[in-house]
Amino acid sequence: MGSRTTFYRSTGVVLARASTDPGGLELPDDLDGDSAACREWLARLWHRAEVRAALKVASPVLSQQIDAVLAGEVIENRRLVSLLGSVSSYLRRWQRRATPFGLFAGVAAASVGTAPTPLRHEPHRITARADARWLGRIVDDLEQRTDLLKRLSVVVNNAGFIRGDRFVIPTRPDETQPGKPAALDVAVRLSKPVHAALAAADTPRPLAAVAHRIAEKIPHATSDRIYSLLTDLVSRRALITNLRAPMTTVDALAHLIAELEAADAGDLPDLGDLIKQLSTIRDELPCDAPSEPSSLAALAGAAERMREVRDAEKTLAVDVALQDQLTVPDVVLQEAESAATALLRLTQHPFGTPAWRDFHARFLDRYGAGTQVAVRDVIADSGLGFPAGWLGAPRLHSPHLLTERDGTLLALIQRATADGQREITLTQELIDRLRVGDHDNMVPPERVELAFQLHARSSDALARGRFQLWVTGAMHAGSMAGRFAHVLPDADRHRLAGTYEPGGEHTIAAQLSFPPRREHNENITRVPELLPKVLSLSEHHGNHGSEIDIDDLAVTADHQGLSLVRLSTGQRVRPWVLHALETSAQTPPLARFLAEVPSARCGFYGLLDFGAAREMPFLPRVRYGRTVLSPAQWRLGSVDLPQTDAEESTWDIALAEWRDRWQVPASVLLVEGEQRLPLDLDDRHDRMLLRRRLDRSSNVIVRESGDHQDHAWAGRVCEFLVPLTAAGPVDNRPRTAAHHTITRSDAHLPGNTAVLRADLRGHPWRFNDILTTYLPHLLHAVEDHAERWWFSRHHDSTRPDSDQYLVLSLRLHDPGQYGAAAARLADWAAQLRDAGLLADLALGTYQPPGTFGHGPANEAAAEEVFAADSAVALAQLHWASGTGPPIQAAAAASMADIAASLAPSPEAGYRWLCELIPQEHGKLDRSLREAALRLTAIGSLPELSMIPAGHPVATAWQRRRAALAAFRDQHRRGPEPAIVLRTLLHDHHLRGVGVDPGTERLTNRLARVVAQRQLALLGRGYP
Repeated sequence: MGSRTTFYRSTGVVLARASTDPGGLELPDDLDGDSAACREWLARLWHRAEVRAALKVASPVLSQQIDAVLAGEVIENRRLVSLLGSVSSYLRRWQRRATPFGLFAGVAAASVGTAPTPLRHEPHRITARADARWLGRIVDDLEQRTDLLKRLSVVVNNAGFIRGDRFVIPTRPDETQPGKPAALDVAVRLSKPVHAALAAADTPRPLAAVAHRIAEKIPHATSDRIYSLLTDLVSRRALITNLRAPMTTVDALAHLIAELEAADAGDLPDLGDLIKQLSTIRDELPCDAPSEPSSLAALAGAAERMREVRDAEKTLAVDVALQDQLTVPDVVLQEAESAATALLRLTQHPFGTPAWRDFHARFLDRYGAGTQVAVRDVIADSGLGFPAGWLGAPRLHSPHLLTERDGTLLALIQRATADGQREITLTQELIDRLRVGDHDNMVPPERVELAFQLHARSSDALARGRFQLWVTGAMHAGSMAGRFAHVLPDADRHRLAGTYEPGGEHTIAAQLSFPPRREHNENITRVPELLPKVLSLSEHHGNHGSEIDIDDLAVTADHQGLSLVRLSTGQRVRPWVLHALETSAQTPPLARFLAEVPSARCGFYGLLDFGAAREMPFLPRVRYGRTVLSPAQWRLGSVDLPQTDAEESTWDIALAEWRDRWQVPASVLLVEGEQRLPLDLDDRHDRMLLRRRLDRSSNVIVRESGDHQDHAWAGRVCEFLVPLTAAGPVDNRPRTAAHHTITRSDAHLPGNTAVLRADLRGHPWRFNDILTTYLPHLLHAVEDHAERWWFSRHHDSTRPDSDQYLVLSLRLHDPGQYGAAAARLADWAAQLRDAGLLADLALGTYQPPGTFGHGPANEAAAEEVFAADSAVALAQLHWASGTGPPIQAAAAASMADIAASLAPSPEAGYRWLCELIPQEHGKLDRSLREAALRLTAIGSLPELSMIPAGHPVATAWQRRRAALAAFRDQHRRGPEPAIVLRTLLHDHHLRGVGVDPGTERLTNRLARVVAQRQLALLGRGYP
């Protein structure tokens, strides 16, 4: 894509998030706790019903402490100071932050127009739900009652899997022991009764029916033992009961009551009263109720009743729907499109993160392009596992390597610091300098979100385009919008759902529904069913027909990226996580994998990443046009200011000096992990809050937030969330053809297989010597054991420091000859080692390349092509080392011949090649170009044979043409020709030239030139 192309278009959906600040929230004059004035201030504040309600929802423990202080309880001054500081921090948050949290802020759909309209302080509406932990403890207790379990439905946890003799289930960290390493899973021994239970509950089924099936399988098992086993499986989450609401159910309490009533649980001991209590609480909780005193009183009453049922620190989760009619101008959305495009242009990872690039390369290396591998098999320990660095992954993150982008950013930051500038202004030239890779080949994620604040002094200034857009969030794998879908009007909810619709007709969108790793996060991850299909993990979803079974999903790949495929239909599946749960630690890795696979090799979209500079003490603001992509920030440590016992005046002077030295403005955001506290450093109260935070944390980040007056146009602090969709062509690839899905048993382990695979490690510069001088001796030694052979070169392109090695494969007459062939190979390898050419020999597992089809006939036809192409590569290496053309020229002409031989006609093959290899511009080595075209001009194999040393090459080409023709006839209804051709071209370069991507890119250009010349000779041009 061109450097000025806009990657994204607005969907027209805008969500506004704004504070519900009621006004008059003043802070105390002092936070020392000694002053009677502080207690009087606290009493006045607590007299306000809306303040009491907001703080009781946000922090019930803090509210109880306030009640105790105002009731006359004597507490330590240290605790009182802490209490006053916490209350003051909440008030500042309420006044100055728009991010929804309890009653402090809410959401509304905004409209787009020509003139902005501000917030009018319309009464908002509140919806309350039971807190996830509170409800979870109740469900835990209920699931221990065998008399109730007998009336419930259960289903096997579909995120579980078999490993050895165990059934492994994802588990949650023990939140009562935060210092203990968090477990990822638990394992249950796969005894015969357990196996019978899991098989019986493969679909939702009454637990009593599951018990009956176990009794049929194991007649000697008593009823008590069977139900004891089932209770244990439920407690370990190997079986999921219908008491646990799926995450597409927003009101989990109502779901629990409905399931208990459906099970007639009221006639069981003690449960009748519990159901009545829960029903009373449900009826009392406000649902889309106006935020008036009666609703706030209902909140307090419901919370008290909930503690009577089950005592807990927190009982409520509350969301607020704003009733204001807010309008933003069209030009704001245009600026948002530009901002999202700029963020993608500045990405460190235009072709996916290192972990996904590594995973993609390993997938292609093991399974091949165009193959389908069941999701469970891909992520298993016997497969590839999860991408490097993930929870439970077999590989650690690779270290970050300094790039030109890092150097450019560091230089810009250093220059800004030296010049006393707080801002880096991006130009198109600067963006081009910071760009990583060739963006012409970058694929933008199909849907992203941008969160931002609008800074303008007035509505009139905003209407005239005098505003700044300050980016606060950027997400593509999840969604910041879905969490509040349940409080939006139906029309707005449907419009939001429409932003997830896939562009291609053969792709379906699915809502990914799963419980988070930490139970309390259920409060922010319940999203109503917005999409027509649901991909559910670790849930009891019933049987309503909209689910996609995880066992119906496979991963497939081409050379551009990865896809998730539905095996039963051939459709591509795009799962969406409709909330913003953190992915690396809080999201189960299986859910994260499914969500990220389709965009794994897309450009990574997110907030501006400073790379190697991110830990610097000062990072300047980065602005592009009217958008602040990243505000300035400073790292403030306790060493920068006096000790905690210093006088206030001394501390204030030191802070002022620090601000002056680093040019820190008054309006800032105090950042501690995930917490944000807006402060005005010119305000004494806010300085006291900053000092209090520094007393307990040695380092914080201070980030500029813009002048508070810049929010004046909206009436109070607010921010906006805009979904954007890719502006480029949609993915209209056809459904994947129904063919063999690779399984674990397809791989041939060494020792008893008809294919011997040997990895030869040594210096890559010596590989050509091994191939041309020494390999013929081995082939002669094993000619009685092997019917064909082929080779390739291998290197992990995502890890530049990894070894390169030769891979030699021998197709034996039968598996019984493996030992004898391996002995001949070992003797030959010893000769190479003695000659100083070989460092190591390893016998490896052979994975038939699924790219070329499945079954003995297909594999034989493909292996004939591999063998013939290996012979061509060997002949060309001999030729190039003597009187022949440069090896890249020979390889380019050879690649064009592969295309012509594979296709139904030479013309079609040349066109395929030109379509597969994108046209590139820039200088091309004239001598290589002319050498490749001279080979093209020869015109026929007999003429090639007449060239000195050309006869072996001509003979090898002829054999390969015959092998490709036979392969084509064998696969008339087989794999997609473009994928096969792309693989053959890549493999030929590995065999005949080497593994370097830059060299391969040049050879591809030469091959395209050859194909274009051939089309011209045929009277068919190609641009």
